[in-house]
Amino acid sequence: MKKITMILVVSGLMAGLAGCSGSSPAPTPSPTPTPTPAFEEQFGTGFSKAYKAAPEAVPADVKADDIVPVDPAATPKVLPK
Repeated sequence: MKKITMILVVSGLMAGLAGCSGSSPAPTPSPTPTPTPAFEEQFGTGFSKAYKAAPEAVPADVKADDIVPVDPAATPKVLPK
């Protein structure tokens, strides 16, 4: 009788410990951030090609009308949408 009681107590303790194994749900992994595109690729496909000119390329002729003076103290203008 003592042996059966001991077996029942031990098996009860083992079942209790097995139920309290402490397993918790796995944490959800954080999403991997998408890589940001290169600076010149943010302006469209044609800009990237123009931005990366060949080192031996002939520079473009700059005319007086191509240059627009910039006044940093000027009042900003509202751009049309």
